[in-house]
Amino acid sequence: MVRVVRVVRVVPYRARVLTPYRDLLATPGGRRFSGAAFVARMPIAMVNLGIVLLVVAENGSYGLAGAISAAFALVNAVSAPVIARLIDRRGQRRVLAPAVALHSVGLGLFVVLVSSGAPTWSLYLSAAAAGLFGPSIGSLVRARWGHALGPGARLRTAYAFESVLDELIFVVGPLVVTVLATRFFPAAGLLGAAGLVVVGTLALLSHRSSEPPAAAHDAPHPSALRSPGLVTLMAVMAFVGGVFGSVEISAVAFADESGRRVLAGPLLASYAGGSMLSGLAFGAVTWKVSARRRLLLGAAVMTATVTTLPWTDSAGVLAGLLFLAGVGIAPTLISGFSLVERMVPTSNVTEGLTWATTGLIVGFSAATWLAGRLVDTAGVGEAFLVAPASGLCALAVCGTVYRRLPPGDHPCAPTDASRVGRTVGG
Repeated sequence: MVRVVRVVRVVPYRARVLTPYRDLLATPGGRRFSGAAFVARMPIAMVNLGIVLLVVAENGSYGLAGAISAAFALVNAVSAPVIARLIDRRGQRRVLAPAVALHSVGLGLFVVLVSSGAPTWSLYLSAAAAGLFGPSIGSLVRARWGHALGPGARLRTAYAFESVLDELIFVVGPLVVTVLATRFFPAAGLLGAAGLVVVGTLALLSHRSSEPPAAAHDAPHPSALRSPGLVTLMAVMAFVGGVFGSVEISAVAFADESGRRVLAGPLLASYAGGSMLSGLAFGAVTWKVSARRRLLLGAAVMTATVTTLPWTDSAGVLAGLLFLAGVGIAPTLISGFSLVERMVPTSNVTEGLTWATTGLIVGFSAATWLAGRLVDTAGVGEAFLVAPASGLCALAVCGTVYRRLPPGDHPCAPTDASRVGRTVGG
């Protein structure tokens, strides 16, 4: 009698987590256009912080720095969906190149005006001009993945991958802009950001095969804002952005108050590092929980973990708490973008993703302004309180509009990418 022994190969968890991303990057052209977009959107983690560092170095006021940073972000929040709508209609190449050129000129003009002691109104005007032409590169690369993959589990993995890259940007970006601004000269951070967006955009536009086709000119083009549930989701994302904005300027002020402004970069990198690792794990899982429930749970974790930030006076402890606070970010953003992809028509996907980003920017801007004022008038601890307050508002709005959000993800056939993930029920 022959005894048959069944050998079971145990695959390490790390390998199971990384396999969907390896499969994703095997997509023709995926590494090239995603890598170019990574460079092009590095400034999203540099410009606002670079404005704060430059204005504080020249003027000394966190209130003014936060207000100018908010002006840049708010104008960008309004204009980015318009640019995205033009891109959906005319194509990325025809719109992105001139927009990025004007954006970079605006940043350069702002640097010149701040460094020369120009009137305050001119600083707001030049910052707004730079924000006016700033495109949402993250929405563009997600649209390219959608064009390359179509709906399904692999696209959700692609969104997770890009969210992980976003968090990596927020690990590297604050370090780069802080080092440039503190080790060289205050304007070096913003000038470096302008250079990166130009180089990355040129590389992205050079990859023609992944560019989504422009929508047919004879087809009706209603705004993505008419998509059911998108406006309510933007409200949730606005308060999520409020958490980010308040943490960023409060961490910079904490480092400054401790006499070591250079710590601002590492502190923000810790915050983004927690999000990056959670996003990496989150994207490798095949979820049975609906996207709207994942959004609610992510917002709850994000809110709970920022409640400890106002009560510490140690940089080392704050770095650890920021790392934990970052754990809820990527799952919340991935779930939000997945809902947008389900809400809007394919012809409006870039615009829809950009509107979601606009919600984040509006909240980020308002919280940056409020936290900056609190730093000047009350102190760093009080400024950190804006984060849990904004998180609680996000939870309240999400709970209120929960039934208006799509109940599930796009149905899709099983793929290699979806099989390797660990299935989570609930």
